[in-house]
Amino acid sequence: MFETGGKIMSFNNAVRKFGRAMDVFRRVVISLLFWLIVVLLIVGFVGERPPRIDKGSLLVVRPVGRLVYAYTSPISYRGIPIDAAADEILLDDLVSAIEMGVVDSRIVGLWVDLNELSTAGYAAVAELSNAIAEFRESGKPVLASADYFDNGRYRIASAADYIIVDRLGEVRPVGYGYWQAYWGEALKNFGVDVRLFRSEETKSAAERLILDEMSEAVRRNEGLLFGDLWDLWLNDVAKNREMELSKLAEWIENYDEYLAESNGDGADAALRAGLVDAIERGGMLAARLEAVLGNPKQIDAVDYVLRNYRRRRHLPVIAIIPVVGPLVYGEGGAGIAGSNDVIDAIDRARNTPKVKALVLRIDSTGGDVWAGESIRRAVEETREKWNLPVVASLGDSAASGAYWIAIESDLIVTRPETITGSIGVFSIALSFEEALSKWLGVKMDGLGTTRWSGSNHPGRSLDERYASLISLSVSDIDEFFRQIVAEKRGLSEKQVDELAGGVWSGKRALDYRLVDESGGSSDARVAAAELAGLTSWNVMYFERELDYREELFGRFLWGSRARRAATTKRGVSLF
Repeated sequence: MFETGGKIMSFNNAVRKFGRAMDVFRRVVISLLFWLIVVLLIVGFVGERPPRIDKGSLLVVRPVGRLVYAYTSPISYRGIPIDAAADEILLDDLVSAIEMGVVDSRIVGLWVDLNELSTAGYAAVAELSNAIAEFRESGKPVLASADYFDNGRYRIASAADYIIVDRLGEVRPVGYGYWQAYWGEALKNFGVDVRLFRSEETKSAAERLILDEMSEAVRRNEGLLFGDLWDLWLNDVAKNREMELSKLAEWIENYDEYLAESNGDGADAALRAGLVDAIERGGMLAARLEAVLGNPKQIDAVDYVLRNYRRRRHLPVIAIIPVVGPLVYGEGGAGIAGSNDVIDAIDRARNTPKVKALVLRIDSTGGDVWAGESIRRAVEETREKWNLPVVASLGDSAASGAYWIAIESDLIVTRPETITGSIGVFSIALSFEEALSKWLGVKMDGLGTTRWSGSNHPGRSLDERYASLISLSVSDIDEFFRQIVAEKRGLSEKQVDELAGGVWSGKRALDYRLVDESGGSSDARVAAAELAGLTSWNVMYFERELDYREELFGRFLWGSRARRAATTKRGVSLF
């Protein structure tokens, strides 16, 4: 009895010791977690705090990678790009930083470093260039530098009052255009039957699958478009550099001769033509900065925007809804505008109390009809049921389905260089029956309960009656598209018919009354603020899988890169 009782007491003592040990372990773990959180807070609030903006600071705009309207990182957490395959920089942040720098007495000058800019669209480079030109007009010096200058880089740099090119570089604007393969004959040779159903001959999408060369209608339309874009480039650069337009155009057209005169030295050829002001041979850039500004402290444009943002959190908000990339119905992805994602962003913006207006930041060539119409209906609901003004801000492209969305806005603001219009619909039907038989010896067979069963199977020849269904559907959707354009834009059916199918520059679209105003993202925000009755405001981005309340957590986890991504995506761009 006694022995049994002793065993029970010994077991109880062991349990108590184990319980005390576990309690100590629990306290240690909780203590470690507490101090870990403290460390993260210190890193987040102190270590990752953007630098101070001192008096006499030089604002540095240094775009790295692609200049974009919204991030397209394939890997993200709550919309924050993590280890993106290609670097990207948000156009709106750079423009906002430059605009703020104009009125900030602490900013004494601007340096635009274009060495790492890889890709930028027609409208994006023009918008950035115009912002730089306004900064220059304020009387503050602007320096631009790069190892070489192509179309985009030079359009941006031309707005500076001093341009430096590397000794091994050059200025080589090659103009605008495009070439693509036409597969009509090749597909026929392989036995592939392609049927293209489209509303207008100038609706160029997919015609390369049925033709051997560009159609005359498309050639005329594209000629007008690229002519407009190049004229805008030439006029803007000539104005910025105070050159005769004809002299600039002649120099570009005969660049080989001028390069030969400089014995192949592209930098020297550019200097002789007055396209640059100095050649970097080592130390020139630093010497110029010191001579003009006294070697001031530098502040990065994104850090500068972030610092200013902290002082505006209490203000009402203009929500920016990016519609960037091809339109698809449902969920999107990296660089793809999914209708569900855009509508969800609109809904979250509408349900955010501080939001007083929306700006659709559109850069898309169009896509799925259902995607465009579902987003348009969400915009219509926002205006009519939520009483929130909506302004469309068009980027490099806002054509076809993207323009379908834009027309529902209270106001459409476009860059002159924007590619827009393309009012129309198309559909493609492919048949591989002959190809399968000719090359693989494969025969298709089967049965169905009606003549429509399997009528769109790619392994069968297209049934003519089914083809009529596609044709009727395309005609119906096209007619609906034209009707809403006429209704929303206040145009007659005849006017819309004359414009249908054509792809226009923003400059021409303004003349045709397809858009309302010429301007960039800042102009669109000002217009939205006026419609909402705001005199001061902040800006917040609402994107795919984005909850702006998670910004702080993301910043703790991923440090400086994530901080920049979080700030540029979460409403840091102001004005």
